[in-house]
Amino acid sequence: MSRALNETEYRLLVEYSPVMIWRAGTDAKCDYFNDTWLDFTGRTLDQEMGDGWAEGVHADDLDRCVEHYLDHFHRRAPFEMEYRIKRHDGVYRWIFDRGVPFYDDAGTFAGFIGSCVDVDDRRRAQEERERRAAERLAMAHDFEKRILAIVSHDIRNPLNVIQLAARHLETVASEVNVVKRDTERVLRSATRIQNIVADLLDLSREREGQGISVTPAKTDLAALCRQVLDELEATAKDRQFHFECTGDSTGLWDENRVIQAIANLATNAVQHGAPGCPITLRISGDANEVVVAVHNDGVIPKELVPSLFDPFRSGGRTTGRGDGLGLGLFIAKAIARAHHGRIDVDSCAERGTTFRLVLPRRPAPALQLVAG
Repeated sequence: MSRALNETEYRLLVEYSPVMIWRAGTDAKCDYFNDTWLDFTGRTLDQEMGDGWAEGVHADDLDRCVEHYLDHFHRRAPFEMEYRIKRHDGVYRWIFDRGVPFYDDAGTFAGFIGSCVDVDDRRRAQEERERRAAERLAMAHDFEKRILAIVSHDIRNPLNVIQLAARHLETVASEVNVVKRDTERVLRSATRIQNIVADLLDLSREREGQGISVTPAKTDLAALCRQVLDELEATAKDRQFHFECTGDSTGLWDENRVIQAIANLATNAVQHGAPGCPITLRISGDANEVVVAVHNDGVIPKELVPSLFDPFRSGGRTTGRGDGLGLGLFIAKAIARAHHGRIDVDSCAERGTTFRLVLPRRPAPALQLVAG
């Protein structure tokens, strides 16, 4: 049969409770704190008595805390609130304080009694979640604005070229040279739109965690590098391009995706390298992996390095995939990751800038393999 706790048991329960407990008389002045409270604050009972406890409340919370307490005290209404109070080590911690009125045996109001628990870890975790949610929302809004800008400019412009060229073709069908010129414009603009749409789809898949799909087959990186350099030599006539290959440059990769990654890295070197400086592509490797290094004499400011591979970070225009969208390095890194490889970057005034595309020679078992 259960029995009620006696006075001594109640006292021991209050004194040794892991919860901080306080009591205030009918004047709203505190006249009791248990040892748990005193251990937390590192102050004596005399220091905390009366209004002394308020000395430990954070200055930004003090007025709100006292106003809330006195309002409920005078109305004899239970209250709950959170505020920061200084711990014995000088660190302010958030606590959850709940106070309730109590009455003596005759039913007369005798004051308030309250209990407090440290909720600082929970509070900070909640604030961190809210901060991350706000960042994600801001990123989503920024993403929407970028997409609108892309649709209104990068896609609409080549569409306008296609329309104008097509209308012109209708009127000059007999002029072979004009037809050829306008046909080339139409094809370039159509390819531009295809590349933009493909890059946006890749971005979407990466953002959704799906990753870029690859279909590995036997591929020669040397041949891909030469193809990229041929295209760049035709568009960047003010640059010199060098190519070096040491050892075996073959492996099992997705040819279209890898050439896209190399083109993005090389185009980035043309765009951001020092004007007129040469661009060098080097292939090296061992039995397990192959490295394509793209070097130029430019230097990347240190403050830009952490965000180099973020989407929409390009500071200018390029001549390859990702043109104008700032997606080139982002997609190149995603392609490397899809092959279970990586991209490293080294940049300093003495050595210039080198991006290294590191690819395993053979795909991981999870990747789809096509014989070639």
